[in-house]
Amino acid sequence: MKNITLLNLESLLKSAKKKLEKLKKEEAKARKKWADGYREYKKAAKNLATLTRHGTKKEKKLCKIILGWDQETVELTVKRDEIREVIRQEEERMTQLRIQYAELLKETEAEIKVDDEIVKQVFSLSSAAAEAFGKRNIYLNEHAYTRLVDSNGNLRSQITLDSFDGKKRVVVMTSTITIIAPDLAAEAKKCIEDFFIEFQSQVEMDPLTKKLYELTRKLLIEKTRFKIGPDLYVFLSIDLDEEIFPKLAKAQQLLKLSLRSGKTSSYIRLYERENRTSPWKRVSLF
Repeated sequence: MKNITLLNLESLLKSAKKKLEKLKKEEAKARKKWADGYREYKKAAKNLATLTRHGTKKEKKLCKIILGWDQETVELTVKRDEIREVIRQEEERMTQLRIQYAELLKETEAEIKVDDEIVKQVFSLSSAAAEAFGKRNIYLNEHAYTRLVDSNGNLRSQITLDSFDGKKRVVVMTSTITIIAPDLAAEAKKCIEDFFIEFQSQVEMDPLTKKLYELTRKLLIEKTRFKIGPDLYVFLSIDLDEEIFPKLAKAQQLLKLSLRSGKTSSYIRLYERENRTSPWKRVSLF
């Protein structure tokens, strides 16, 4: 049987079982019929042997039963044996179906186990990759992107960072660092607004506070969303004292965490080489 399924085999086994039950009932009826005939034959023989009056209708009837039994027993036995042969064939068929079912069940369970393991591994590896990607993003936001702003507050297009031995290189670019997670940005915006409320009523501000006040005002576009550019990276690069400016320090941290990019390979690139004189080879991030 080609392309047969467990469901097909279950259906075939169920049908075979019903057929076998029906055949066994027929075989039981055939045996009973033979047994009834044999009892009638023995009874007729006994009655004939003890009969005192001869030439009667009863004697003819008893003789007919006795003389007809030889043929009748052959016919009943043949019919019974035919049914038994069909039962044997059906039982053999059921045995083959059970073997086939057991083999297919074993194969199916093995396939299910393999598929289940693949699903588990893929999810596990994907979770690990997502976690690693998230950690890398956070690290880059906190340690690499803030260095894209030079001492004059200008945003560089990219920076190149080399390992001490000169064998590894990280190129950080700004072309796709254009997404800020809205939930974190909303929290950061609230912190900055609280900072505004706290200091905007002051007539005189110290130079540092005034600088921060003016810088944070430039971060917002129509006070609804953050403008990605030099001012944002300057703000992210400032070493804020959490005790003096708790609201801004929290906003800074939230904004660092909120930066997102849709294409990893377009905002950082990794390179390796065997030694300082060898050409750089790009390392695939995926």
